[in-house]
Amino acid sequence: MKQFQINFDLSSVTVNVIALCLAIIINFSVTAQEYNSGSISFNIDNDGLLGSDRGYSNGIFFKYHSDSVVNLENFSPIAIQKVAKLLPLQQNTDKGWGVSLGQQIWTPDDISSKIELENDRPYAGLLFVKALVFESSENMANKFSFMFGLVGPNALAEESQKAIHSLIGSKKPMGWQRQIENQKVYNFSYETQALLLREQVWNKQDCDVSFIGRVNIGNFQNEIAVGGAIRWGRVLNESFASVGLAPGNYIDVSVLSQSKSGQFSYLALEGRYRFDDITIDGARPEHVFNVNTQHWQSTLSSGFVFYKESWGVALSVIASSSDYKEDIRHYNATASVEVFWRG
Repeated sequence: MKQFQINFDLSSVTVNVIALCLAIIINFSVTAQEYNSGSISFNIDNDGLLGSDRGYSNGIFFKYHSDSVVNLENFSPIAIQKVAKLLPLQQNTDKGWGVSLGQQIWTPDDISSKIELENDRPYAGLLFVKALVFESSENMANKFSFMFGLVGPNALAEESQKAIHSLIGSKKPMGWQRQIENQKVYNFSYETQALLLREQVWNKQDCDVSFIGRVNIGNFQNEIAVGGAIRWGRVLNESFASVGLAPGNYIDVSVLSQSKSGQFSYLALEGRYRFDDITIDGARPEHVFNVNTQHWQSTLSSGFVFYKESWGVALSVIASSSDYKEDIRHYNATASVEVFWRG
């Protein structure tokens, strides 16, 4: 009887050990299959896609974003680790980093004119590199970026625009000799997003509403902005804070690192107070007419995002109020296309 009891106990222990091992294996398999991927993207903003060529005329951006980790200080380049230690990042959020290289171009209304016209903004170009550190969850995000670059002839905007216009057979820009002069620029940007509402609406489609606030500090564009976004689509909890309202960042791919696939449409609105803008207020060669930064500005953006495990695409249309007081058009429109690869 005692022997039977011992065998029975040993059998129970064996069964429990096997069950525990199976649970560990299953759990490991599920964990191993969890999606977490970095990305490389190419993004172009261009008003020519909407039939115009003035104001913010073109932007080209190449971006890299890392996959997500909880402890950024142990899984990132040394420079990012040092920056992360200085930032007020929360302990249990998903974190990541990124770097981008970009060029932006601003032109007057009539680029074929050889003479300066009244009520027109100056030519300006920006060439920059930007580093990004972010944290996010299903209902909040904080993003910190540091931009360093050049405005003026050294930004090579004249060469870029003339080459593109020659390639597509568009009219040649004639006034780049009056562009904003060479100057180094720097900018620190902080953006926060907070979920206000998320509900399932129909056919497994979700809808969410979020608050967006951001501030820029530097000698490029000093501004403070508040706004919001409404999205509708699938698995929105995995792609929160992916909508932005700044050029080159209308869609932020960095926060999609743990989302294997999804799609959504969005509508976003922002109001801001811009204290100054070097592309308008910056020093330039001898000129006849002065223009001044319009301090109160707004932007409305709408678009669609679709992504799979290894690739994705985003399309946006953006309308912004005038960025300088003398602008007789009162608005500018831009289209943005971004293609990204993941894995």
